[in-house]
Amino acid sequence: MLHFEGLRKKIIKNYFVIIIVVVTLFEGLFMFYVQNYYYNSVRQTLESRVEYINGSYNTVSMESVSFEDKVNSIYEKQMNDKNTKYGISIIDKNRNMILDQYGFKTHEKVNFIDVNRALRNGKNLVPYTYKIASTDEHVMSIAVPLKVNNVVEGAVRYTVSLDAIDREIIKLMAWLIMIGVVILIIAIGISLKFAESLITPLTELKKFASELSCGNYNVKLKNNKIVDDEIGELAETFEKMAIEIDKNEKLKNEFISSISHELRTPLTSIKGWSETLGYEGINKEELDMGLGIIQDETERLIKLVEELLDFSRLSSQRIKLVIDSVDVEGLVVGVINQLKVKAAEKDIRLLFEFECGEVKNIQGDKNRLRQVLINLVQNSLKFTDVGGFIKITVNQDSEYTTISVTDNGSGIDKENLERVFDKFFQEDYNKSGSGLGLAISNEIVKLHNGEMSIESKKNVGTSITFTLKNKLINNI
Repeated sequence: MLHFEGLRKKIIKNYFVIIIVVVTLFEGLFMFYVQNYYYNSVRQTLESRVEYINGSYNTVSMESVSFEDKVNSIYEKQMNDKNTKYGISIIDKNRNMILDQYGFKTHEKVNFIDVNRALRNGKNLVPYTYKIASTDEHVMSIAVPLKVNNVVEGAVRYTVSLDAIDREIIKLMAWLIMIGVVILIIAIGISLKFAESLITPLTELKKFASELSCGNYNVKLKNNKIVDDEIGELAETFEKMAIEIDKNEKLKNEFISSISHELRTPLTSIKGWSETLGYEGINKEELDMGLGIIQDETERLIKLVEELLDFSRLSSQRIKLVIDSVDVEGLVVGVINQLKVKAAEKDIRLLFEFECGEVKNIQGDKNRLRQVLINLVQNSLKFTDVGGFIKITVNQDSEYTTISVTDNGSGIDKENLERVFDKFFQEDYNKSGSGLGLAISNEIVKLHNGEMSIESKKNVGTSITFTLKNKLINNI
């Protein structure tokens, strides 16, 4: 059952109004044209009578012919013309009706506009349309002066009834109204069909959105009800959005699980050793070991919290770079020295190479760039086995500086390469970490108008490269 509410009502209403306006304008213009066509035909015929009278009875050769002779000649010609539809009247110069259109002789006084114009010998003789008061007959008439020796002695008046034409016009108008009604009915049917073609997919989208609002991200649209147009594109966008939301929900849940583990492990260690250190009789060696573990776990917690804070700032675009001159060589050497102890603990060789020889200073935020490089090296340390290597390579030309961190660690599956820079993404959730390090590093590089890329092969190794402009003119 159809319900004429909402979008359906608007579509039908708008279609209905448009069709009514178009049909009304068309029929109005058409009827105006038809009426003018018929009336102009009659008008032209009457004007031809004026030309005939002036050419036959008001010429120089007819100046000596009396008014009565001219009247008789016109009347005889009218009587012989059996097919004429025009009535003829003869009026003298005193506006007395000598002969009316029915052939009766009368001396009734007349006072018609066209007759008065003709008796004044007016030059602009045009047909005159009016209704006869006594009969309500619609007529068109024209009067022509009759001259004797160039003096107006009377007038000949031609009259034609327009009632038959008006009836034909009314019939035609009735047909047009019926056609207009049929067009309106067809238009309503088309508008209903059109409304359904819009409402059906929109209804599906509404149901789909309702399912999404309830947390059901696995719902699928019925493709047979979705048309291949902008609505179809919108439906595809909805489906993609649902897939992305589902992915983000899974990532969020995995992140919560991972971050809970990351927080619980150091907190458990800190709690355990703090309780142990409180026992009496603990020796110096155990005290030093416990304090060292508490310090390491505290630093781990601080790093995790800093990553979360950085991610929050990046998400809300609250990180501002402090642009200064950056000693790239000193930056790389400083990071190597900072992390070489951790590398040595896993028997991993930490190497660096400057391929361009002399490395010049660049413009950037040295603390943030140090953070990027530390994140990349620490990430490699986490996924590189004992006896492996990590190499930092620096290259520079007149415009760009490129820094690569390469390892021979476990690598990344090909299908996950596009997701490594996504927030919370971790290929192996058994490894420690928040899944934010690479995402934060990538955003920092973007803030420097740079680019970060990754190449990796499973069980072979990974190389992450970021390229920076040597001069950040827009940020100075």
